[in-house]
Amino acid sequence: MASLTAGSTVVAIVAGLAVDGADVQASAGGGVATASATPTPTPSDTITMQTTVEPAQPIVRSAVIVADGSPAGPVTGGTVVTVTGTDLAAVTAASFGDNAAQVVSATADAVTLQAPAAAGLATGPVTVSLFVSSGASVTVAGGTAADGTSNSAAATAAIARAIEPSAESAITVPAVTAATAAPTLTFTYVPDPKITAQIDYVLAHWQNYNSDVYGSISGNDCVNFTSQSLIARGWTMDAEWNFTAGTYSTAWASSTAFAAYLTAHPERATPLTSAQRAEVKVGDIVQFDWDNSGDKDHTGIVTRVESTATGVEIYYAGHTNNTDYRSVDESVELTGAGVTYWSVA
Repeated sequence: MASLTAGSTVVAIVAGLAVDGADVQASAGGGVATASATPTPTPSDTITMQTTVEPAQPIVRSAVIVADGSPAGPVTGGTVVTVTGTDLAAVTAASFGDNAAQVVSATADAVTLQAPAAAGLATGPVTVSLFVSSGASVTVAGGTAADGTSNSAAATAAIARAIEPSAESAITVPAVTAATAAPTLTFTYVPDPKITAQIDYVLAHWQNYNSDVYGSISGNDCVNFTSQSLIARGWTMDAEWNFTAGTYSTAWASSTAFAAYLTAHPERATPLTSAQRAEVKVGDIVQFDWDNSGDKDHTGIVTRVESTATGVEIYYAGHTNNTDYRSVDESVELTGAGVTYWSVA
């Protein structure tokens, strides 16, 4: 270290030492420290916060709308209905009660659905639910959230907080969870007039034969009776299936020939196996092969379908072995017969 001369001024030179907010720096060869001031940042007038944009939540804001203005249709299904709302283009599936419905179209403002057949052709109201691709159900305006508030009120409050946040609260937009909404959409199934006419005829004549009009085939009147019920339903005779002045076509009077006729006319009925019994509905046709030979030995009309804890129970009416509500399973247990069904259009 160099010695100090008497009378000289001592100056501490320390690189980077901050003195009163200034940086002290040494000048080359000058022996004197100089300070350069760094300005203090001025606080900004506004603080920009990053905004999180929540994805749009589809909401239904109308009742189920049918073309005639009433939210109802026949138990056989096929009724086209519409619901309206906001951000509904995300809807990918729907159900009427426990049955899946066809989504005909989905736009931002409206979803068009085709009602399925009612389970067992049962009448009455069912809940209509809409779903997005994740499986979450769509909120219905006016439904109740888990905390007891209405979904519409929760959504309004969330928007208000996002636009005008209070000084002491964070900016958060809680999502309205569709799964907590109480279902409010309903569709009412009403009797199909065709099936009503068919079953009314069956119950009126399963014991009291209408022989004055259609005659009777001794010991084998089951297909004659089934054919009569289909006339009551609205079917018209053709060259292969007919009855005229006491004369029956083969397809009108024979179970095997009737099955062949239906096979050739899928526009009238389509086959269902015993494994497809969950698809059977009131007014359909059931056929038995008593000896499992491949021929059809008996034909009946389905008069009741019930869903139970053990499966679907089907009951039928028929002539020859006169009955109005006989269990298909009971007949199978007694005879070991093979069973097929025809889903009537």
